[in-house]
Amino acid sequence: MAEKKHYITETTYNSFTKNKAIIRDWRNGVTQCYLINADGELIHKFKPNLWCDSIEDDNVICVHNEDLTAEALFDSNGKQLTDFKYRAICGGVEEGFFEVRDIGNKYGHLSLTGVEVVPCVYDDGHHFEEGIAPIKLGDKWGVVNHRNETVIPFEYEDICWCNNNRITAQLNGKWGIIDKFNNKLVDFKFDEIWLYINRDSGSMPIKIGEKYGIADIYGNTLFDFIYEDCKNLNKRGIFAFKQNDKWAVYNCEQNQFISDFIYDFIDMYSGGICEVKIGEKSDCIDLYNTPISDFYYDRVEHFYNTNLVAIYKDGKCGLMNAGGKILIEPEYDDFIKYASENMLVMEDDNYTQYVMDIEGNIVIPKQEHQRFYGSYSCGYIVSRLNSGYYDKQGRKLELKFNFME
Repeated sequence: MAEKKHYITETTYNSFTKNKAIIRDWRNGVTQCYLINADGELIHKFKPNLWCDSIEDDNVICVHNEDLTAEALFDSNGKQLTDFKYRAICGGVEEGFFEVRDIGNKYGHLSLTGVEVVPCVYDDGHHFEEGIAPIKLGDKWGVVNHRNETVIPFEYEDICWCNNNRITAQLNGKWGIIDKFNNKLVDFKFDEIWLYINRDSGSMPIKIGEKYGIADIYGNTLFDFIYEDCKNLNKRGIFAFKQNDKWAVYNCEQNQFISDFIYDFIDMYSGGICEVKIGEKSDCIDLYNTPISDFYYDRVEHFYNTNLVAIYKDGKCGLMNAGGKILIEPEYDDFIKYASENMLVMEDDNYTQYVMDIEGNIVIPKQEHQRFYGSYSCGYIVSRLNSGYYDKQGRKLELKFNFME
């Protein structure tokens, strides 16, 4: 009787994006990736030993070759759009384009259909903003548009942000601001510029030496160079400045501080609120610097891109929303590990996880060693213990195909 073979297998279930997901299965030395839909149906089976994990928000997939030395672009149905000729398809999609770096370490930009709109002949580059992208040729930076036309010549040491037709650029070691026609708007005299300017008014953090100040759109100083540090808190022109080890919140559109220097800690805004700390007490503030719970709790944790905030009082965990409404009283010994789509992944002191909804109903009960890959996406969460996808009722998604034997 022939000896039965024992194969080592490992299956990775990746999160759903726009109701599609990639499953990567490894067994007997062969990697096989599958593209499925939210009904568990197979959309595409990739060639063996191609490697991919996730679907970009714009429904394209970056796929690695067998030895992970090159990437190609595929569409969300598994159709190959480019050859495996890129060392990296960088970051996410901006204005319908990827920044890419080819095998020869040259930079360009790739459309979602796989067309090199900016050929890979440049030595460095950034993503597109407002129809233009900074790009480096030799040791100088310039700017190109979507048609690879040079709109700012290659004469700068660095080029960074573009905001409302204003571009930060470095010349002779100092930063200034130019427009899309290469006209100088602000003299090259700063060591750093954090550009946020609306079309009619506004201000921006600037730096000379080791200190930060604030200037208007013409580079005139509004607040002197007395601040020790600066943080960008969101894309709407909200910044934090530090003075004497305390943080304050500044609004660039209003050209004013909207808080005093009172915070010992401040995080980024998401969903219109931001975590802060004064002494041993924590809270979240809104865009008007209003605390949502009057610093009642010992600790809070805002879950990015949600309106949910974990609250902790006397060692117990609960939940409130961004308006300060208590959804779950702080009565749980376990803490909230992830929150998404109004579902909570809870974790105990032994790192065992389970799922409940924001009304406190247990959806996936606690099991020893149970853990999840992150949080919910498109209505599903991935379980490590009982490998696969589970919906918001705790039901396992039935896959309507078989992995390779």
